[in-house]
Amino acid sequence: MEQRFRAERRRQINQLILLRRRIRDAHDPFDVTRETFIASYRLTQDLVRSLVVLIRPHIPRTTSPLAVPLEIKILCVLHFYATGSYQRPTGKSIDTAVAQPTVSDHLTEVTLALNHPQVVSRLIQFPRNAEQMRACVARNQYLGGRIPSAVGYTDGTLVKIMKPTLEDNVQAYIGRKSFASINALVTCDKRFYVMNIVSRYPGATNDSYIWANSALRRKMIELNEEERCFLLGDSGFPHEPWMLTPFARGEEPDEDTPEMRYNRDFCRDRCTVENTIGLMKQRFRAINDERILHYSPLKACRIIVAVAVLHNLCILAQVPYYQLNADRARNDNFNEWEGENFNELDENYIDLLQAGRDVRQRVVDYLEQMRNQ
Repeated sequence: MEQRFRAERRRQINQLILLRRRIRDAHDPFDVTRETFIASYRLTQDLVRSLVVLIRPHIPRTTSPLAVPLEIKILCVLHFYATGSYQRPTGKSIDTAVAQPTVSDHLTEVTLALNHPQVVSRLIQFPRNAEQMRACVARNQYLGGRIPSAVGYTDGTLVKIMKPTLEDNVQAYIGRKSFASINALVTCDKRFYVMNIVSRYPGATNDSYIWANSALRRKMIELNEEERCFLLGDSGFPHEPWMLTPFARGEEPDEDTPEMRYNRDFCRDRCTVENTIGLMKQRFRAINDERILHYSPLKACRIIVAVAVLHNLCILAQVPYYQLNADRARNDNFNEWEGENFNELDENYIDLLQAGRDVRQRVVDYLEQMRNQ
């Protein structure tokens, strides 16, 4: 009886496999309007074809005649990223027609490929030298930046994940908002292009710790040895010569002082990173604040990086935003106006803090001079 049941089950599975293959062979998911395709996958047809070429060298090869084409694998994963849906509904789409375990395999393969160093370094780029830095500063100012010598804008954002196991040190992932998450540090420019992303720290890790231990900070120190430039961060970051933060808010919020005018310009510029993070989360709803990534912390970190890569692909190709809610396309993890809140007992830090304040004061004086011209 058991053998007959297994044989019947195997026959049904084979029929499903053949049915899904016939559906895929009979249906061309690329044969739709550009708008319909973007609504489902967030990328255009041409961008998906370019993505196939880009990541094919990093996808394990298969010789099976029944293997799912790479184009379908990518569409399957893009649909998951775009909707934040469960894997089973994603696989039931007529465009992909695959089983839930197959969706899981595709998600692992494509996410790993999008995290490959060659892919990441091609689509997420921070200025490497003074020449590239100057070009970035000029572009930010051309696009409306008010703070001079600003290379980019940085902030942390929390992405919800399934509560990890005890082996993963659960409390490290439970941040101030009382849910398990990954804290990803995002740095962007005025185009909403992600220039750098650090996605490997638990949600309870504060932004200042991530910044202090990042290669991004070391690169900013290196660039400042050649020419003065800054990143703009909120009061969750330490004030340093290469990281500008706002002044603490005075007793009168509308007090018209050079410091408050600097704060207003600063906040107008730095909202760029809030909008960038919000746009990423609206465009790829798998990392949206209303969703939870039901994966291990490591896989969740890789998904966040993969989304940043795809986001940049959309920015560079000027793909129109899909269902962007301007009121909600903002990061909610910010500490504006709180001022500096760091322990200043360390003598080396006091010197660095004072140097940062001196640099900020020169920026304030420059802005006042420009207003008086």
